[in-house]
Amino acid sequence: MRNCSSVDNDAKEKLQPFANLTSEESYQSRDLEKGSQQLAKHLYDIKVQPSTLLPKQIGNMYTASLYAALASVIYNKHASGQRIVMFSYGSGLTSTMFSFKLNEGQHPFSLTNIASVLDVTAKLESRHVTSPEKFIDTLKLMEHRYGAKDFETSKDISLLPPGTFYLTKVDSMYRRFYEKKTDGIVDGKIKCSNGIANGH
Repeated sequence: MRNCSSVDNDAKEKLQPFANLTSEESYQSRDLEKGSQQLAKHLYDIKVQPSTLLPKQIGNMYTASLYAALASVIYNKHASGQRIVMFSYGSGLTSTMFSFKLNEGQHPFSLTNIASVLDVTAKLESRHVTSPEKFIDTLKLMEHRYGAKDFETSKDISLLPPGTFYLTKVDSMYRRFYEKKTDGIVDGKIKCSNGIANGH
C-alpha cells in the first residue's frame, strides 16, 4: 500500500486512508477491498468483463472454464490484434498463465467465422429447464459410472442438438463407443448414426 507509483493521483487519494495498514491488516480490510474494486472497475469492464458471458451463464466447468472465457471474448469482441492473457488456478497450488495474440485469420478459421459458428446467444437461449431433483439424479449417475466399465448409457438423446457426439457404452476393456446424433431425416428417409470406437 505504501508503493503507489503505478497508480494515478485519483487512486492514490482514495487509497491514502489505508497507507498505514500492515500487510496482514490489508488482507482483512473489507473497506480496502471495496475501495480497490471500485478503482479497478473500469479496467475490469475493459479487460475482464468480455470474457465472462459464458462463465456467468453456465457456472464452473473446471478445465473448460478457461476456454469458455476465450470463446466469450471472441464472440463479444472479435478481438483481432488483441493480446489475450489466459490464467487458470487449480487445487494443489498449481496455476498456469500464458498469452497469445489473436489474428483475424482466413475463412473458415477466421475470428469472424468462429464467432458466427459459436452462435453463443442462440445456444444459451436453447437451453432446457430441468428440476433440481433431476439434476442431482444425473450427478449421482455420473458419480456411479466414474471409472466403471461394461455398461451402456441411456438411449434418450432427445435433448441433444444434431451433430452432437455422445457416449453409447463402455465395454469390459474400458473401450468407449460413441455415436453422432443426426437431424433424423435426409431426403425423406431416416438417417442412421455412425458408431465410433475409442480404445484409449
